[in-house]
Amino acid sequence: MHRFAAVFISLQIFIFFAYASQKEQRYTIYASKIKSQGDIVRAQGDIVIYNDESVFSANEAIYNKKSQIITLKGGVTLFFNDKMINKSDYIRFNLKKGTFLASNVFMKEIGSDIWIKSKKVKADKNNYKIKKASLSSCPSKHPDWQVKFSTAHFHKDKEYVSLYNPRFYLGKVPILYLPWVAFPTIDERRSGLLRPLIGFENSENLLFMQPIFYAPSLSWDIQFNPQIRLDRGVGLYTTFRFADSPYSKGHIRVGFFNEKSAYVKKHNLENSVHKGISFYYKNEAVFTKYIKENPYDYKDGLLADITLLNDIDYINLKDDRKYAVNKLVTSRLNYYMSGYQDYFGAYARYFIDTQKLSNADTMQTLPSLQYHQFSQILGSNNFLYSIDYKFKNSYRREGLGARQHEFSLPFVFTMPLFENLLNFSISENLYYSQVNYTDKNASVENARYFSNYHSLVLDTDLMKKYSLFSHNLQASVSFTIPSINKKKGYFADFIPFNLEKKSINFKLNNYFYDNNGYGFLIDRFTQKYYYKKEDKLYNEAENEIIYLYSKNLTLRNTLIYSYEYKKLKKIQSGIRYHDDYNNLRIDHTYKNAPNETKINFISGDYERVVDKYYSLLGGLDYDFDNSFTKEWRLGVNMKKKCWSYEIKYKESITPSLTSAGAESIRKRGIYLIVKFAHIGGIKYKYIKDIENAQKQNGDILQNLPIPIDDENDQNHDLNNTSI
Repeated sequence: MHRFAAVFISLQIFIFFAYASQKEQRYTIYASKIKSQGDIVRAQGDIVIYNDESVFSANEAIYNKKSQIITLKGGVTLFFNDKMINKSDYIRFNLKKGTFLASNVFMKEIGSDIWIKSKKVKADKNNYKIKKASLSSCPSKHPDWQVKFSTAHFHKDKEYVSLYNPRFYLGKVPILYLPWVAFPTIDERRSGLLRPLIGFENSENLLFMQPIFYAPSLSWDIQFNPQIRLDRGVGLYTTFRFADSPYSKGHIRVGFFNEKSAYVKKHNLENSVHKGISFYYKNEAVFTKYIKENPYDYKDGLLADITLLNDIDYINLKDDRKYAVNKLVTSRLNYYMSGYQDYFGAYARYFIDTQKLSNADTMQTLPSLQYHQFSQILGSNNFLYSIDYKFKNSYRREGLGARQHEFSLPFVFTMPLFENLLNFSISENLYYSQVNYTDKNASVENARYFSNYHSLVLDTDLMKKYSLFSHNLQASVSFTIPSINKKKGYFADFIPFNLEKKSINFKLNNYFYDNNGYGFLIDRFTQKYYYKKEDKLYNEAENEIIYLYSKNLTLRNTLIYSYEYKKLKKIQSGIRYHDDYNNLRIDHTYKNAPNETKINFISGDYERVVDKYYSLLGGLDYDFDNSFTKEWRLGVNMKKKCWSYEIKYKESITPSLTSAGAESIRKRGIYLIVKFAHIGGIKYKYIKDIENAQKQNGDILQNLPIPIDDENDQNHDLNNTSI
């Protein structure tokens, strides 16, 4: 709407003469003929009036010195700041009162192409009225769409526009009528009603959401999202957003949805009220902003991303666009501080398994701590050491938990060989871990583990240029030799230990570039070899290839081969292709190994341009192992400069928590999205619930390799720190 509002703002320039008298601006006037008689001055033929901001042209100009009224007639045109074009048959200015009157006005904003035609425009310094007008961003002769209105009132002092009796037309057909609508004319956040959402779903009947936005301050605002689903119930989601410093921002969302008893009974839901609270906060300078000496040597950050809910429908009912497809909802709290020599991190993870009626036995990480001292010189530049300490509290209300302490202390000697052709390093690594179990009902002995291993590494980084391309080779071979290895106590399967074994690790990376420096082929290979007979002889061999065949086509493949099981354990492949007529994405993941979740999943989208306006599109997400389609979609897309629409048919599966546990419902829907350039758009959907997919496909949700599709679902971990 801001482009739309800009056209109304441009009306101010019609009274630039009035402002000129107040601001003492100077204007230059050219005309073929100027004639003065008493108080009347007439100018005719090729009239041009201009200053630094605007240029006026007209066929005739009449100025009354006594009344200070100037009248422009015939082909009146105004260019303002290279942004607006205004045309009119007749304009009359009253310089004394600061008013004007114009007829048959045409206004257009250059760049956005939005325009307004009006029979009559009348204005003073603070209020502008437009009579019998229409607006659009399509070609003005035969617009595909336009909005016609009887009156528009631009309140300059209040900075908003009121439209009376607006009618929306597609071609010559009226589609929508409203008695009145208003919107602000500035980019600043303003309190008011946001665009409503209307839809229909067969099991819920009419869906209506009306966001209400309250912004009393530049640093915070509140948005209320009440909703009603006629056959299902009512709900309210409230979001409080804030920015408490230049380095930080966050939001708090609280929501609930109250189901009708008939809907709860029909769908056998576990909860009649779905409720939850979400908190997100990110601060990139918590304490370091107060450090005045050498501030660039220190940095810290805080991330809080917390969600508490009673079931998955708190996410599903937040709006109509995003559904949860992963059973785990993860809350995280991270803080880190990093200096020139040291790193400290504190983390926490809390998991809610939405398929469980109780999460008493779900393992939580509350908290985890880490201290790391970066590599330090020990005596000479060739000798280095570092220190790493980790604490992890694995907790659950029911079942075995543990508190683990881990210490790592590597000593490293490095030496370049053959004029830096090779680099050699040898290290001595000390590791100690202590585990104290917290379940009083479990008769298990606390665990202790100490190990010491030696490591030798040879690596090289070479580059050679050929006539058609350049080749960068990076290779390394490392030897790991365990020495002392002492274990005592019970080792639970959820406790990680640094169990190094005697092995050789080989890495080989190849990078190929054309003569313009464009990388077109990447190949990475890793392989481990174990010495001890009781161990598997080889670890998995992993190879990754990324081939940029052209700027249009990219191929990617990752293979992991298990020598233990004598088969490919994991295959990931992807294709990306795009040109002027095609846009293709295909991703496939296959994973099959004992004691690991089996995955055989494909996802793809394709769009084909039919002509300069229309394209066909489709997509599929399919799980081969569970023999079910997560989602498939087909649609048509039309794009013009001034508007576009997309019609799509979609079938998908969404999860729900019933009294019997987690189930999923298959939904069929038709989606319509229409966008009108620079003023907004509409979105409509019709959804129909069909058979219960859980009964047909079993526990399908557990194996979906897709994260929760939420607006905050991204890599929020500060400093890319993992625990």
